[in-house]
Amino acid sequence: MINIAGLGISGLYIYYRLKGSGFDVNAYEVKNKNFYLPCGFATNKNMINNYLKNINTNINDYLLKDADSVIFAGNNFSAETLNSNGLCTFDKNKLENDLISDINYKNGVINDNKNITIDATGISRYYLKNVKNDDKFYTMEYLTDISDYNDFYFYFLPGGRGYFWSFPLKNKYHVGVGTKNIDDFKLLNKYKKLKLMSRNIRLKPLFDYMFNNNVIGTGESIGTVSPVTGEGIMPSIKSSEILFNNLKKYDDINELKIHYQKDIKKEFGYYILLNNLINNIYNKNIINYNNIKSIKYVKKTVNDFGIKINIMPFIKHFANNKNIKN
Repeated sequence: MINIAGLGISGLYIYYRLKGSGFDVNAYEVKNKNFYLPCGFATNKNMINNYLKNINTNINDYLLKDADSVIFAGNNFSAETLNSNGLCTFDKNKLENDLISDINYKNGVINDNKNITIDATGISRYYLKNVKNDDKFYTMEYLTDISDYNDFYFYFLPGGRGYFWSFPLKNKYHVGVGTKNIDDFKLLNKYKKLKLMSRNIRLKPLFDYMFNNNVIGTGESIGTVSPVTGEGIMPSIKSSEILFNNLKKYDDINELKIHYQKDIKKEFGYYILLNNLINNIYNKNIINYNNIKSIKYVKKTVNDFGIKINIMPFIKHFANNKNIKN
């Protein structure tokens, strides 16, 4: 028996992967049906479709908007129009509700010290428990019918403290702010608020804190969120696929933990460098070896999000920052 706690995208994915392979699985969820998810709904449609087909789902059934172009702008550098490489928004609410509708899940807390529990509870890490020095952004997002931007737009706030986004849906928009300073939420005041969503997102990989006795984490509970773009949909699905493959291979829980952790670090280890980069920028420690080493991973994480990026304008921006520590 395997228990899955949390039926967000990572919990749902691994539930169907395990069920489809003959595992005995119980699922637990606490959020209400038709809960409107606090999420930009943006991901790389080419990449996600390669995974969703494993659970007999097609992203095209939920597609809201393909990106024609993407505007990156920020403090002290001019807006750059970039080409899309699969970036889209999709109806994540409908996708998750459709998948949940076929699951006889339970409400309440799991009390099982014998079987494996998969913690897919995201930011809360309910079963893994919190760790010291976690690193999070505050986020607030509006569903609105008016935006200043017709296509996908990112604005990087000064000093690496966060970003503003505007993502088109079908006939509406998600506009939001992720930041270390809640005063930045005032950027949303100009927009009409049809719905308001707020949550924290985890920026720090917690790959050394993936287990708690018989509890094994996946998705945002272990920090599979890009520290640069804030995208956690595809990384969380990938982490669940990695866990699924290890559950198929290893019956012994200790051996399972060793190999799963090794595979997660191999796939997402560069997130540690990216998190350090963001914090270095925030602390005005711009020019150092580790930041330079991270540049290729900035390009990778943005490309994986579905955006073809020219990294040079952003390198020049930070290199010309007046508040540089050597």
